[in-house]
Amino acid sequence: MFLKKNFGALFFLFFWGAVFSQEKQLEKANNAFKNYAFIEARKMYLKALEKGCSSMELYEKLGDSYYFNGELERAARWYEVLQSLYPKQITPEYQNKYFNSLKSTENSIEEIEALPLLYASDDNNEIEVEISNTTIGYDISSSEDKSANFIIDVLNINSEYSDYAPSFYQNELVFASSRNKNNYSTILHEWNNQPFLDLYATNTVKTDEKSITRLKGDINTKFHESSATFSRDRKTVYFTRNNYSKRKSKTDEKGTVLLKIYRARYDRGKWGSVEELPFSSDEYSVAHPALSPDEKFLYFASDMPGSNGKSDLYVVEIKEDGSFGTIKNLGKQINTSGRETFPYISDKGRLFFASDGHEGFGGLDIFMTIPKRNGSIKVYNLGKPINSVKDDFTFIINEENKSGYFASNRKGGKGDDDIYGFRQVTSFPESYEDSRPKTRLKLERVIKLKPSKVSTTSL
Repeated sequence: MFLKKNFGALFFLFFWGAVFSQEKQLEKANNAFKNYAFIEARKMYLKALEKGCSSMELYEKLGDSYYFNGELERAARWYEVLQSLYPKQITPEYQNKYFNSLKSTENSIEEIEALPLLYASDDNNEIEVEISNTTIGYDISSSEDKSANFIIDVLNINSEYSDYAPSFYQNELVFASSRNKNNYSTILHEWNNQPFLDLYATNTVKTDEKSITRLKGDINTKFHESSATFSRDRKTVYFTRNNYSKRKSKTDEKGTVLLKIYRARYDRGKWGSVEELPFSSDEYSVAHPALSPDEKFLYFASDMPGSNGKSDLYVVEIKEDGSFGTIKNLGKQINTSGRETFPYISDKGRLFFASDGHEGFGGLDIFMTIPKRNGSIKVYNLGKPINSVKDDFTFIINEENKSGYFASNRKGGKGDDDIYGFRQVTSFPESYEDSRPKTRLKLERVIKLKPSKVSTTSL
């Protein structure tokens, strides 16, 4: 009897010890995930799986660890497990991620639409299936690229690391890169095990490795810097920075690393007088600024309270004294329950942006807005070859000479994210009526959750 009692006690202690160990493992993994350490978090989630741990959140985070690194095929596998194990509990957010991830696989649109994706509803959330406010500049149901709107080419400046966010500056192209040129940084970011991003410039004529220089001054630090937009007089830049490092990070109350917009001035050959914009916050991210052609407005992305989805596009007036007016959301015609990010305003005043919430080919696609006769707007997908089944983003264009740049993690590049140059062959439609395709397109399902209260970890 004594042995039985003690064996039972030992079994009880062993059982709860194992449970406690799993909980600690998941807690560490979740903390790593909140700090964008997706690769490290993924390793811990996989170890937890090996030890028999299984939960809805675990499969969500495993899928996300691939999704946010652009590895959509692998993300789709874990979202499929999530769909299979939790068909009634899975949220519309993860249904959409699963659907978007599948587009990057070998499955055709018809095969994807035939999948039994049951969009459940409960007492707290009403699910509404709507037709997208998106016009496709290319027949999405076809796998053959018939578009003659653009001619694209991958640039020689790309490295084996992440290169993206091109920006016009004088006769140069400024861009963000995680290349460790001249060993400025020895810290690897845990998001993707690459060095932190810095801002670089290259001559737009040569655009080769030898012409690349790191921007001088206080604009580059040991943290991430990206998404620069410059004033016409070339003396002011707005850019994105976070304050994440291996030793110290600034987070919100949930432990999420934040992005902020900064402004810097050019003086005596280098950038200085760096200041954080007043509407940046320690509670949410504000990122990816874009100046209007008259420099009276600044567009940006944020997941601030009141956003429709994971991140929305906003605009704020820049007053003559350099202060800022009231921030305005661009509205539900543009912002969805997904991600709208990386805005850009062309020299003709057209708004371009990246989104995974509007109808597209998979991952982030590049869109523009065009007016309708009733005064509203229509969102227009630029189609192939600009967009692909992978992430396509940070689009810029000089409409006067019909050329520009964008970034993509599609196959055929040199590294992770790569910068592509393009030449525009066909003019953009001036109105919604001009943008209507000649053939009837098969519209995809777009799912919206009411109310749209989605927590975010990235923009």
